[in-house]
Amino acid sequence: MKNLHHYHMWANERMLDHISQFPDVFKKPSAGPFSMIARTFGHIYDVDQLWFARMKGTSLLAVGETEFSNVQEAKEAFAALYKKMSQFLALETDGDRMIFYENTEGTSFQNTLSDLVTHVVNHGTSHRGNVVVMLREAGYRSCPTDYIYFLRDIEKSRA
Repeated sequence: MKNLHHYHMWANERMLDHISQFPDVFKKPSAGPFSMIARTFGHIYDVDQLWFARMKGTSLLAVGETEFSNVQEAKEAFAALYKKMSQFLALETDGDRMIFYENTEGTSFQNTLSDLVTHVVNHGTSHRGNVVVMLREAGYRSCPTDYIYFLRDIEKSRA
């Protein structure tokens, strides 16, 4: 569970670092589920906040509409959120602990903490895929953010 969370942090940071090489593409209008890369990362951030609130036992009434002005602003916002999430998860010893929450329509659900973390990671992976397409459509290459690259990066840093 904690390793998946670290992967999610790593993948978002890696993609944002990559995009910082092409600053004009971050706010460039694009086809897809979101109007631009800035809004896509805003959505990932908003949903991460929503699920983190649920993990802590609160339910937000709506998903935000964050649109970052630039890559640095996005990196700072994610870093602050992930610091809080990492501290929270460091204290969690039971990934099977049931989390009771309501969705934005007020319907009650329950899932394990591990399930919620896995959902956050899958959601981010899906939208980073959207970003890959947006980059390619704008004429830029992407960078690999697959889980195996994260594991290799971790192994390399330990050596």
